[in-house]
Amino acid sequence: MHFRQYQKYALRLSSGLLWLYLFAVVAIAGITAAITALLTSLYLEIHDGVSIAMHPTVFKVVFIIILAMVAVAAWIRLRQLSHGGHVVATALGGKQVSRKQARLSERRLLNVVEEIAIASGMHIPRVYILPDMSLNAFAAGMDQRDAVIGITRGAVDAFNRSELQGVIAHEFSHILNGDMRRNMQLCGGLYGLQMLSSLGRFFINVDFLIFRRNLLTMILGGFLLVLGFTGSLVAGWIQAAISRQREFLADASAVQFTRHSEGLASALCKVAVAPTHRLNSPHASEYAHFMFAGLDKADIFDRLAATHPDIYERIQRLSPSHARRWRHKIRKAKENRADFVYLPYSTFSFSNQNGYSDMAEQTHPNEHQGRLLAENIRRFDTHAETDKAQLLQFNPKHWLSAEGDSERLTITLSALLTPTALAETEHIWSTRFPLRTAFYQRLQQHPLPQPLHRPLLMHLLPSVAALPPEEQQSLQNELSHFAGLNGLDAPAALLWLETAAWLKWFAEPESNPQETQEHNSQTILAALAQWTGEAGRLNTLGIKGLPQILHTLQTYPEHKRTELLAKCRLILAAGGNSDWAEAAENVVALYGRT
Repeated sequence: MHFRQYQKYALRLSSGLLWLYLFAVVAIAGITAAITALLTSLYLEIHDGVSIAMHPTVFKVVFIIILAMVAVAAWIRLRQLSHGGHVVATALGGKQVSRKQARLSERRLLNVVEEIAIASGMHIPRVYILPDMSLNAFAAGMDQRDAVIGITRGAVDAFNRSELQGVIAHEFSHILNGDMRRNMQLCGGLYGLQMLSSLGRFFINVDFLIFRRNLLTMILGGFLLVLGFTGSLVAGWIQAAISRQREFLADASAVQFTRHSEGLASALCKVAVAPTHRLNSPHASEYAHFMFAGLDKADIFDRLAATHPDIYERIQRLSPSHARRWRHKIRKAKENRADFVYLPYSTFSFSNQNGYSDMAEQTHPNEHQGRLLAENIRRFDTHAETDKAQLLQFNPKHWLSAEGDSERLTITLSALLTPTALAETEHIWSTRFPLRTAFYQRLQQHPLPQPLHRPLLMHLLPSVAALPPEEQQSLQNELSHFAGLNGLDAPAALLWLETAAWLKWFAEPESNPQETQEHNSQTILAALAQWTGEAGRLNTLGIKGLPQILHTLQTYPEHKRTELLAKCRLILAAGGNSDWAEAAENVVALYGRT
């Protein structure tokens, strides 16, 4: 994607449209004021018998009053919006997310927001989640200090991490480009013109005191109604044109932050094939231009009134190859919209509108696996509670932030298990994965004491178990790659074997008939003897093979397993290091649990 070229073009075009918008607002307000002043003078001439020439100030006074009304209405609306981005977020039904009370998917969202904020050199904005299953997000606020990021529950659950990064980077681009302030100013001008229509309806319906309804007041009301509507329509079209160009600009800037266009393109594709773009809020249309994606199919004036460019065009600018691949899917989705909503990670089911709130309360489908693993660790590990208390007392918040986030879990576990290999990879990440590099550098700035390595690992493993299967597999592949580069030293090998045992990084063994049990027993003892002989280090073969070999312990009857574990203890004790031998015995026993 030639994002710099698109940035320059969008900036130039949106600047011209902004001046056109200001001219349109002033022109419509001026025409309305002129007609109102003329009719007012005519009213005085007819009823008082005085020539308009006798009241030269009437025209000027009414002209100024009308312009002042538009300006005051715009100013009031702008003041309402300038109280902070939280005004927009709460108007749309959003609730702020705090890390202490966040679910796993929400922690991942907070991590992404934090990473993009650091990459862009901004303060971390507050994050709001809208209880809506459509796929959308927005940024609001007058400046960086009161900026907020809002995102729908559907987007949090449907987007994977790469897609979420692209969407959040897009919203940060709006903040940095000043689009939030501009959007709120445009809202104020549009609201001022809409007040003319309200004033017109007042004159048409008024029937009291000096403003008794008559032909002239009705004509005046009609003019105000028509001009207010026309002005709002034209100004809205120009505002939509500005918004479309700023969307292109934000897309290009998002790629500049993440160095990765595929995530944003994939998120746009999910939005394009989603069943509806409508946000379920009475204020949705008012804040349509704040959104990541258009709220619904545009009306009869679609090209003029659309606040967002065509999604396919946005994808095409980001990644022409993906656009060609997804063209049929997007076209088919437009033709066959159905009443379904996204479930976490792109799975979906049919549902009616009333099911949205219920679905929003559902937890991630794998979260129960994480809870189950946490219970098993507490039940098996006699030091679990002590380790947890020790970890929470030290409170390594940067390391703990990996919970629920596959990207940070990969980096954190790699830092625990394979620090040397990870350090060698940092220079590659710095160009291809700048957000990864930023988080890894923060971990380096806040080193974790060695005694806390295992407690932290045990604390994070349930989060790994709660990840979707494809993300778990990706994490396992990356960790295996890092581990295989230089092998694992004795402490890291123990942690690796524990991790493999709890996360089941092995194939389920076949049944172990009597005639093969003796052979398998010799294999287990030989593997442990080799491990002990290498002072607890694991080479590339042992990293993959030893967990699989140890897992066959589960195929033995209990009395046979007890005998075999006793032989294992003797081999491990022969290594001469009693502390290591005790830890290794616990790890081997972990594989023999039922």
